[in-house]
Amino acid sequence: MQPMVNLALRAARNAGQDLVRRLDRFDSYKSTDQEKAKFVADCTIGLEKGIIFELKKALPEHNFYGRETGQNGEQANQPVWQVCVIDDISNFRVGIPSFAIIVCCMQNGKAEHSVILNPINGDEFTASRGRGAQLNNRRIRTGNVNSLSDAIVGYTQPMGNNEAAFDQLQRLQRLMSKSFDLRNIGSNALSICYVAADRFQGALLSNVDEFALNAAGLLASEAGCLLSEVSGQPLLRAPANLVVSNPRLLKALLAKD
Repeated sequence: MQPMVNLALRAARNAGQDLVRRLDRFDSYKSTDQEKAKFVADCTIGLEKGIIFELKKALPEHNFYGRETGQNGEQANQPVWQVCVIDDISNFRVGIPSFAIIVCCMQNGKAEHSVILNPINGDEFTASRGRGAQLNNRRIRTGNVNSLSDAIVGYTQPMGNNEAAFDQLQRLQRLMSKSFDLRNIGSNALSICYVAADRFQGALLSNVDEFALNAAGLLASEAGCLLSEVSGQPLLRAPANLVVSNPRLLKALLAKD
């Protein structure tokens, strides 16, 4: 494992342990909506600052960009570390144990190292460009299922009743009669990681932000997955509506009939 991945993983683990302790002490049943909102804000902002502080101690010349805290450092030609403490806030807010801590090192606009950690079940996904992807220190590779009838397909649905939500619903309805099962675990980052680890054989995901797209996209590519916009275009920009799958299923997932 690369030294910078080890550094990011240690920082993410510490934040994850702190997050679990905070969850254990917080009584959501007796809390008001305002207290819940404050708890979520304290967790996201406080732990994000903690990860950045740990990374900055070891890499003071690097730049840092937090989902909640914004840009920290403006050193030209230096890597940028992207940090997101909770992907998916909606799951976290109601106690569903499917969310991720994301730490990703960007160099010249490309993800070079990524760590995606679920602090609840201990899953630790890591990747470095050109060096493969790992889950809990074991090499992972996407599967080779070539039929949707044998595939579990993950998905996420946009909020509201806008055009993007309607289009995604149409895609999912087409898949219902073709795939073995559809699953929505909420977190886009974890959904992509699950395809990389062959827990899912494909996924149709909506509004994937840059933190999940960069970190999980690197991990998926290193595990042999293919990623594409739902339109079929390979160029991905956040917020992305994307398809990720093993190479044998991409065409079937992109099909419009």
